[in-house]
Amino acid sequence: MLPPSPGEAPALTDMVAKAVHIIYEMSRRQEVPTEVHSRILSTLRPSLGSMWIASTPTTWSASMWINVLEAGHARSKEVTILNMIEWMGASEWYDAELEQAEKAPPPTKRGTPRKRLATVVLDKYLKEAPDTTRIFDTRRKRLNNILHRGRTLRKLIQMTRLGILFDPDIWTYAKASKENIDKIAAPFRADPQKMELLSILDEQVELLAQEGQPDPSRLFDSLESHSIIPSEEVSSLRTEYGLEREPVLQGHLDTAVDQVVEGIGHVLGKHTLDDDDSIMVNGAVELSCGVFDRLRSREWLNCWDIAAALEMTDRPVFVRLGLSVPLHKKEANGEVTPLPNPLRRWRKKIDDYRCEGKNDPNGPQVYICPLNVNADHFTLLEINEQTKMIYHYDSMASHGIIHRKTKSTPVRRMVEEEFKYLSFGYTEAPTPQQRDGWSCGLMAIRNAKRRMIGLPVGSWDDEVDPDRVTKEVVGDCQIFLEDDALQPSPLSKKRKRIVEGPPNDVLKPSRSSKRLREIAEGS
Repeated sequence: MLPPSPGEAPALTDMVAKAVHIIYEMSRRQEVPTEVHSRILSTLRPSLGSMWIASTPTTWSASMWINVLEAGHARSKEVTILNMIEWMGASEWYDAELEQAEKAPPPTKRGTPRKRLATVVLDKYLKEAPDTTRIFDTRRKRLNNILHRGRTLRKLIQMTRLGILFDPDIWTYAKASKENIDKIAAPFRADPQKMELLSILDEQVELLAQEGQPDPSRLFDSLESHSIIPSEEVSSLRTEYGLEREPVLQGHLDTAVDQVVEGIGHVLGKHTLDDDDSIMVNGAVELSCGVFDRLRSREWLNCWDIAAALEMTDRPVFVRLGLSVPLHKKEANGEVTPLPNPLRRWRKKIDDYRCEGKNDPNGPQVYICPLNVNADHFTLLEINEQTKMIYHYDSMASHGIIHRKTKSTPVRRMVEEEFKYLSFGYTEAPTPQQRDGWSCGLMAIRNAKRRMIGLPVGSWDDEVDPDRVTKEVVGDCQIFLEDDALQPSPLSKKRKRIVEGPPNDVLKPSRSSKRLREIAEGS
């Protein structure tokens, strides 16, 4: 692969992805004991002179080999950055020594002041630090190369930022000629977002130098707070690198919520928002402003909160999204009873979509909608024509479901009864489990957003911090505000009664059509 030309710079998304990967590797790297290398050598034997081959099959697992190799890769990158810091320090010291020598240059054999001092000064210090293992000229050449690279890096960092040390091509940049440094820096300097990303990476270089490793969590927080890439991409990266479980600082979350509330207040022309204020998302779903107090206070969300959050999510054209379907209702005496044929309306809607999509070039559809189970818990249902499977994602699954001991559940029976004509398979899909009694709505949002873009939701053992989902939802609100996609809408009388609290804890949709007469709230 050819190195990049001096006038080229990587795309912003590539810069972010590569920086995240190497910082994560460095932060998780564990020292490989020296006996590991000794054991590797003991399994090798010389063959055909200079060749080395395994004498016996190794008994080590694939994961062990991968861990050793990845640790070595991270170690090499870490050492490269630390070496470059040393080179910059040495070159600055050496240049200062040269400057002092120029004030009183040593005489030549003829007694005239020397004009070329670099070799003389370097030779002086080489003689003060003798090394019998190296030929003098070889040491001088090696140190000259290091000092040149140190100067190059110093100039490049002065023109950009310290964070450029995380660039995958930094080794190529360090060997560049003086004439090419300006060309290397130009594409970075011409792009404010790339310069901002490099400034964020400054902190990671300092953490590596001071604490011995960078911090991916702080990197993700900075990427999100500076809007370097969309919040959905940051969330996906967190999940990919197993950092979705790490908590969000409450101060950061409060600040994000405050900014959105202030922005919506500006749209509505109000300084203080009331619970009965509302705003329209994309002209399609009504969002009660009371949701922000619920998000801030870590309270359960209702079906309209979930619908609005999902409406603010980009999704492919073949993904069809439905409102939450209640499977049960709560009677006045507190008793929870199943609703008759609860999925019938969703089935009819899916049938309509399927008729519309018979000649659709986008191919098989994916239908996603939240379910409200027992009038107090949200889950997610996915009907996937591409895989011919129905997936149910439950963030509070029973022990029997998780360990595949429970074969039939009320949800499965309802779903299979309504959609048996599809002849699709059904599975209780592995889903991260919530650790509280209120975040099921956020988990349904999070799982739906991931499935809409084709990502898995995770495993049963994965941990998800609900505050991260909250911050992502709030981030989506901020984006929609900036795009003028949130517009004023008075809360309908039916929705107002919902906010004040219905007598039987059942939500009534604000739309007067035949869609969903009863939507149950959940925890």
